[in-house]
Amino acid sequence: MKIETILNAEEITKLAKERFQEERATDHLEGWFLAKEIMRECDERFSGEEDCIRIAKTLVEVAERLPLWISDYHVFAGTQDDAFARSYALINPAFSVDSFSGYCDPVAVFGDIDPIGDITQERIDDLKQYNEKTKFAKALCSAYDIAGDNTSEAIYFIEQVTGHLIPDMRDVLKDGVKGLKERIGVQREAEQNPKKRSYYEAMDISLDAVLVIARRYADLAEEKAAASEGKDKERFRLMADTLRKVPENGAENLYEAIQSFILMWQVMCLEQTPNPYAFSVGNADRIFEPYRKMEDTDRDMAASLLKHLLVFYNVADRSWAISQNLIIGGKSGAGEDMTNPTSYALLDAYYDMNLPQPILSVKLHKNTPKELYESLGRFLFTPGCLTPSFFNDDSVFEILKNRNHVDPADLEDYSVAGCQEPLIMGKDNGNTTNSWLNMAKVLELSLNDGVSTISGKKFGKGREEFGYHTDQEVLENIREIFYNNLQEYTDEMVKCANAASEAISILQVPFLSTLMGGIETGVDVRDTKEQGTKYNGSGCLIHGLSVVADSFIAVDTLLRERPQDAGRMLEALRTNFENDPEMHQYLMKAKKYGNNIGIVDDEAADIASRVSDMVTAEKNYLGNPFRADWASPSTHLLYGYWVGATPDGRKAREQLGYGIDPLYGEAHSGLGFRVMSNMKLPFEKMNGGCASHLGINPGYFKAETFEEKGVEFQKKIMNPLFYNPQKEGVSPFYLYVNVTTPEMLRKVLAEPKKYAPSGVYIMRIHGTFVNFLDLSPDIQEDIIKRLDMESTRL
Repeated sequence: MKIETILNAEEITKLAKERFQEERATDHLEGWFLAKEIMRECDERFSGEEDCIRIAKTLVEVAERLPLWISDYHVFAGTQDDAFARSYALINPAFSVDSFSGYCDPVAVFGDIDPIGDITQERIDDLKQYNEKTKFAKALCSAYDIAGDNTSEAIYFIEQVTGHLIPDMRDVLKDGVKGLKERIGVQREAEQNPKKRSYYEAMDISLDAVLVIARRYADLAEEKAAASEGKDKERFRLMADTLRKVPENGAENLYEAIQSFILMWQVMCLEQTPNPYAFSVGNADRIFEPYRKMEDTDRDMAASLLKHLLVFYNVADRSWAISQNLIIGGKSGAGEDMTNPTSYALLDAYYDMNLPQPILSVKLHKNTPKELYESLGRFLFTPGCLTPSFFNDDSVFEILKNRNHVDPADLEDYSVAGCQEPLIMGKDNGNTTNSWLNMAKVLELSLNDGVSTISGKKFGKGREEFGYHTDQEVLENIREIFYNNLQEYTDEMVKCANAASEAISILQVPFLSTLMGGIETGVDVRDTKEQGTKYNGSGCLIHGLSVVADSFIAVDTLLRERPQDAGRMLEALRTNFENDPEMHQYLMKAKKYGNNIGIVDDEAADIASRVSDMVTAEKNYLGNPFRADWASPSTHLLYGYWVGATPDGRKAREQLGYGIDPLYGEAHSGLGFRVMSNMKLPFEKMNGGCASHLGINPGYFKAETFEEKGVEFQKKIMNPLFYNPQKEGVSPFYLYVNVTTPEMLRKVLAEPKKYAPSGVYIMRIHGTFVNFLDLSPDIQEDIIKRLDMESTRL
């Protein structure tokens, strides 16, 4: 029996939309808590086992005992709900920049659950207290202790990276769990190292968890079939039969491949509950196309089935599991376009469903077919519709090959983890959000004798320690002071980041490791002593490029024109310009990055180059370089809140510039000049990623149809940015857009029932899209502000 013989594409789509509405009605998440209770019991039950074996057996126990269910609307069994809590800051309506304190509390998640049913406050408190005393919690707290006060005002943050990886599901879809187990058995028999032999055993045991889940779902599906009639009975019978086959065995059609993929994903996330942020799918069109092709599934049917895959990624009422990235398109290592029928079926699925998750990204290159741009037009020019992120394969290939030393054969398998970090699917543990550096705060401290103008607290070195005594000397040597301070803070940040990686390595992940090269190496993907993946690094997200560049130029201008006012300017910064509005106006008039002004653009390029080199010179726990990532996933708000007034005229606590973009309101000359400024940057050194956003007025596009507007968008936006013949070296490689106006978004907020009758109005935030109506006022206002229509005027 095949799904096509039971339901047509329209019926399958209807079920997907009903299933999404059912999921959006879920306003509580307790599965992670129940899983953590089971894990606690297993800590004692398996206490005599090696850690990797204990963890693997615990995962199987969670699979056996966690409550499962199948709804009337499921076409595929499986859920992510049990791996997530209601805690992600960006989509939490209660979020505010002044309340964010980093990711340093290992038990903060227990504040995200309210007593419900037999889950009492006493149970919550008891489990929290237990987890506070675990080896992992103590190690993570020790990592933050190294930082001291430095994280209190966001000089930097560190993070124990739980996800931000791209598992390679292709082997398990093809050969099934049985095939993986056979490979593990062969490797274990040949292995002489006792530690690795134990780890092979742990991987083998961990894979039993997904077989348990499949069996339990099959039993539930049979119960549903027995209680149903007609097409529903046949649907649930097919589900049960399929679950008896996959993922234990290889898939033989698209329906089976999607079911196998969903269950593998579910268990992978359960292994890291709660909140394994930002696992990403990879090139989904390449993953699923072989199975679509096996039975020549037509585009409409393929799209309808893939709609259920998209719904799977939406968790509860606010689609809490954000930053899980799915990418399509791109080129092969030989330069051939790899767009295929599943690429377009996925686009159809995304457009019709218009869900907050998962993120859609698209790889482009010089030979991307016109048909793909035509298909993208509907996304870009439908109000409230999701818009994909765009990646330039021609640039990313060069960066990965030259900076990350990726084998040419692996280049076509790069994909995007989380928001915009390029990694090789199944082979790269990039620890991409391991550290977060705030250059603007370092500049503030460098100008003010090491003292925070926000709090008056002393952090860094004073001027005397650098050998300078006057205000004018400080300003004349501000670059030297800044870079020296930045190096010291970067060194300290790296020590903390590596300690956080050591902490998370305590929580081994044998199930995930089977999808990340562990079968070849016999080493856990998180191991900090021996490398378990082919590629490894650690990420550093760098904030404040435009603020620092504009500030340096403003200081130079003041020293040239009004050197006697050096002390006056520093005092104005300390008092947030409250007593000196004239100085504020003077600094605001200084030349700014983003207007194709050579002196400022060159300064920004020099900063980006020097700081990228500084970051990549640092070594992680395995001696591999940190990767410079010029991105700020709304952390430009969080970091800006802790930065005092700066010489570019920016006032205290105001946001920093987003990623590599100009500061809001400072690029006055339109998109052409902004692109020319952007082209000066050393993209070849941004091997951890970068971020750039354009807010675009749809009124600039005059074509009549969506398809024609898609091609117009290619010519007016993508070609000048990604494929500009005037750009020397590596071109920009990442962009996201919001095609709307501030006025339109304010209408949506004022009259949501009129402009978003479904309750969903999708907008982009960095590498994810979200329901605009779900966001906190701080984030809503940031999206509106950063549209910055003057800077993108055509």
